[in-house]
Amino acid sequence: MRQAFARAVIAATCIAAFAGFLFPAPATGADVLRIGVLGGKATSDDFAAQKCLAHDLAESLAAPVQILALPSGDGLRQALIADAVDLAVLSARAYGALSRTKPGAVQPVLAMRGRGGSKGYRAVALTRPDADIDALEKLKGKNIGFADRRSLPGYFVPSVALARAGLNIERDLTSVRVGGGYNAIFTALESGAIDVALTWRTDAGSASAPGAGPLQRFLVTSHAQFTEFWHSPLIPNGPVVLRTALPENIKQIVTDRIASLGETAPDCLAMALGLPVTGTFAVTHADYETFIAADQKRLSLSVARN
Repeated sequence: MRQAFARAVIAATCIAAFAGFLFPAPATGADVLRIGVLGGKATSDDFAAQKCLAHDLAESLAAPVQILALPSGDGLRQALIADAVDLAVLSARAYGALSRTKPGAVQPVLAMRGRGGSKGYRAVALTRPDADIDALEKLKGKNIGFADRRSLPGYFVPSVALARAGLNIERDLTSVRVGGGYNAIFTALESGAIDVALTWRTDAGSASAPGAGPLQRFLVTSHAQFTEFWHSPLIPNGPVVLRTALPENIKQIVTDRIASLGETAPDCLAMALGLPVTGTFAVTHADYETFIAADQKRLSLSVARN
């Protein structure tokens, strides 16, 4: 493991100041697995929240595990880019930003099931049951409702899908209504004021489950009848990433141990990662490509407006 983990400390110290704590292993050597977390002084004093995860990994690898507290999300991304951190959990947006800056630097391996068991969310297109609409390609000339032009799942993900279906929002749609919030768009669809509503839903299951989205809550309170005729691929919760250069056997051990903790000790992972955890599931870069394309469109429009 010496070559697997040995990276110059100089690279780490070039990142904005961090604090670290070493968790020893039963048979320690010079090699260290470095886990990057976000946090300030309270986190860096004793890393109590990370002890469960760190001790488990140290024992599984027979090598020490070091927790490094980075002061910001950008600092954590820079540490991953500089090979100063081997493992971290990122938001989907942070992972997308890192993959654009240094493609292939890290490998997403797992994501956490959140509240209600949700793996993430999907953008969806809704119409009324009596409408003759069953595909995005049939939307030419229709009235479309978006709740928020700033929303990634509610606007940018479906707008990318519309473009891939050969539709230009400004040219091919009769009317595009934006604003008023999700309930306003759902009410407009129910009343016939618009033909289609573009929104999102979680995969949390029950509408009353923690983490259920605005569509699920609206359907419970209004008893409206909508037909979902399109949905995006699942956009997973943010990934646990490993430095791609790590040996495959090390990546497998770490992935397996975190997945096991997700099943047997989700509270341990929740504390260590600072996220709600009800389990884990496997992910790859391909699972985030829909999100990354939509986020790139968001960034491009933002630059164009400026």
